[in-house]
Amino acid sequence: MDVRLPDGTRLQIPVIIGILKHPTQDRLPTLLQRPEVLRKYTCEALRIAAWPVLRLFPRDWLLDNLPNAQVRPGREAAIRFLLS
Repeated sequence: MDVRLPDGTRLQIPVIIGILKHPTQDRLPTLLQRPEVLRKYTCEALRIAAWPVLRLFPRDWLLDNLPNAQVRPGREAAIRFLLS
């Protein structure tokens, strides 16, 4: 899904049902157009998603959001390694 950030940056973000608990499949793409929801979605993906899902996100976007994701230190190190 193509998303435009307030600064004009365009991102290709995967729409994966289940990363955010409550939105339905038809509602999630609309919600992800909001920058605050997109960041929450990305941080939650960093916390819970497996590598095959995370690699669908833009690398720089994941790295930008990793400090705010509050992931366990071991998981953060693994994610950083896989993104290097």
